[in-house]
Amino acid sequence: MNKAWGGKVGLSGAGLAALLIAGPALAKIKPSVETQVRLGYDSNPFLQSGNDLASGYAGVTVTPKLSAATGKGEVSLIGHYDRTEYFKTYDGTDQYGAELEARQALSQKLTVFGGLRYDHSVIGQDDDVVSGAAPIDDTDINLIGSRARINTYSGSAGFAWQATPKDTVTVDGGYTASRYEDRPAGSNNDNYGGRIGYQRAISAKTKLGISGSAYRIDYDTPGLHSMVIQPNVTFSTQLSPRWQFDGSIGVSFTTIDLPVGPNDKSTGIAGEANLCHKGSKNTFCLFASRSVSGSGFGGTTRRSQAGFNFDQRLSEKLSLNAGGSYARSASLSGLLPLREYVSGHVGLSNRFARNLTVGIQGQYRDVFGTGLPVKADYGAEINATLALPGPK
Repeated sequence: MNKAWGGKVGLSGAGLAALLIAGPALAKIKPSVETQVRLGYDSNPFLQSGNDLASGYAGVTVTPKLSAATGKGEVSLIGHYDRTEYFKTYDGTDQYGAELEARQALSQKLTVFGGLRYDHSVIGQDDDVVSGAAPIDDTDINLIGSRARINTYSGSAGFAWQATPKDTVTVDGGYTASRYEDRPAGSNNDNYGGRIGYQRAISAKTKLGISGSAYRIDYDTPGLHSMVIQPNVTFSTQLSPRWQFDGSIGVSFTTIDLPVGPNDKSTGIAGEANLCHKGSKNTFCLFASRSVSGSGFGGTTRRSQAGFNFDQRLSEKLSLNAGGSYARSASLSGLLPLREYVSGHVGLSNRFARNLTVGIQGQYRDVFGTGLPVKADYGAEINATLALPGPK
């Protein structure tokens, strides 16, 4: 899925039902739940301007999951709830959401996929999470410091068709609604569109293809919307048994309809690159991308971002992890100020039992741009994670 038109995987309820009906009876159901408790300190937990911003905090996160294998696919339901209590200055915060995902092979050549997602979060809090192959923070950096709450609803569906042993066609489309609390009119937006791609294996390790996407962003300001068309060339290759590279490069053509005055048009480079190493004791990923997206300030921006993550097993039970990200948001119509955001973290974790891990982590975050100066956030925490039933 193209990050620019939502960044979250989703699907309509009817589509999910079709996935389940099309597949065989559920063969194996796996329930699990992960609970983490945290105790820490942040010098500026919401990246605001002003004085006397620091506070200690205690928090708990609960992540239940229910997955079901269908023999040719999987359906999973994942929820999350986070509660953080601050010792001074701030009220407690709640963040929560749920995601339903499904993937099913209908035949040897055709696979369908999709999901539904809902998230309620506070922008600027804990927005530096980096994980997986794409360690990118997709928060709206134009709103960092506002403590704005956002409700995100998204849905999409798609399929992959193996036309020949070397040729694959992928089609997907979707919709994302962003609804802000305590924000002025013009902040809410609807983002919908789709993508079609073709990829051919030119060798046992390398694939080359093309793709095209189109999406529209509608704001709740009358007469304000954007249309983005983006063709890409895609490339994927296994550099070695442990190194994998995936990337795309193309052009974004953006038309912005304004309530007053002539329309704005913009053309720019777009794409992404992902380089990952998976070793027996470590993983390392580099990621970068450039795309067009909407903002809760009511404008359309070109977002450039890059990041990395690193995990190293130091012993059978002790592991080191680190990560960082950078994002730059530039308005296409001049309605928004230029903003940049950086974050980084490093930590150690030790598995004391099969399902109990205790860790310590330090972090740094900062945001730059016009407006009131923002003080950087320096923080540290100790945490304990209990996973049930836990890894085998």
